[in-house]
Amino acid sequence: MRIRWVAPFLLAAALPLTLLVTGCSDDDGPNDPHAGLHQVYIRLGAGDMFSYDRWDLDANNQKIEATKRAYDIEFSRGIGLVGPYSDWFFRIGRDRVSNKRDTLFIRMENRTRPGLGTSYTQEVMAYGFAYKMLQSFIAEVMKIGNVGVPQIPAPQWDVIAKYYDAAGNPLDVGTEWVIGQEHGTTMNFTIEGSPVPVVARIKGRYEAREEKVTANNKEIKTWKSSVLATFTLLGSVNLDIKLNFWFSDDPATQVRVLQESAKATIPIVNIEFDIPGETQELVSWF
Repeated sequence: MRIRWVAPFLLAAALPLTLLVTGCSDDDGPNDPHAGLHQVYIRLGAGDMFSYDRWDLDANNQKIEATKRAYDIEFSRGIGLVGPYSDWFFRIGRDRVSNKRDTLFIRMENRTRPGLGTSYTQEVMAYGFAYKMLQSFIAEVMKIGNVGVPQIPAPQWDVIAKYYDAAGNPLDVGTEWVIGQEHGTTMNFTIEGSPVPVVARIKGRYEAREEKVTANNKEIKTWKSSVLATFTLLGSVNLDIKLNFWFSDDPATQVRVLQESAKATIPIVNIEFDIPGETQELVSWF
């Protein structure tokens, strides 16, 4: 069973995880304790467009050159409330080979330090991120036939990248947070008459700061985060799906995304989950 669902949802990039207009750089307030540090400040903009190259990956997460194709993203301002927020954007992606389109609701939690006037992006949020991952997993299991559909939590805004704490202090690299339910989501399947419980746990991680990549003849400073979804089947078999993404504030976008390849087999019913990897890299913007 080959599953290809995380990348189309977030490779918009991605989440994305995926985003936005030119941003700011260093704080320069003389009394700001963060002066001299690069302040991550990503600002979305309606009409912003980005072009990427996209590849499938082999089992060792190496690019399969024959699969290279172009992918475009455009942002438009959202209308109305989604959950408690009105400051969100549509991220609309298009594969230029298949012409297939995908959408994502995304927003930045941007803040300004009182009395200092310096602004920063505390975190990046995507609506229904955890829900979509669970839903996609269920959809693939349902292809087996005669499988009951488990209940899952309703969509919400999920944090897919995080750079500062609630006080505006830069987070340490290695900081982790839970996405979705605190103790995971249990899904009880019955496959070919056998009960197959699956517990899904999703977490985010701040991987690296100020990694540099080159796109369109420009050296770009990026901040790397990851999302790891672990589906534990029958209490002992783990299927790990890891998505890595690199955001920048100049240009303000997701510069690179890499979904790693993964495999797992359900032993009782001998069903194999085969998740091909995919990567996407920024080429140009306008």
